[in-house]
Amino acid sequence: MEMPDNGPKLKTEKIRVSIETRNWTVVGTVHTPAISYRSRLSDLLNQKEITFLSVTDVNVYHVNDTEKPAYSTAYLAVSLDSIEIVRPLEK
Repeated sequence: MEMPDNGPKLKTEKIRVSIETRNWTVVGTVHTPAISYRSRLSDLLNQKEITFLSVTDVNVYHVNDTEKPAYSTAYLAVSLDSIEIVRPLEK
């Protein structure tokens, strides 16, 4: 079944990141609007209206084992309250 086209897509910038929580390290891609004043990672994290960070192409590692992912998924929503560190990774 083909999905309907819901109009023009918002252009985004992809930023590969490592997100550390108390028990997990999440490595994946976040998407920021491709407009100059909202395209920084800090702009995305400081939005008052969001409580979860959407991450795609995700590998999740237990904090004690960063060699082999505990699991992988196409999408993960990470609670901003659980994030301790976010860092962009090299392209």
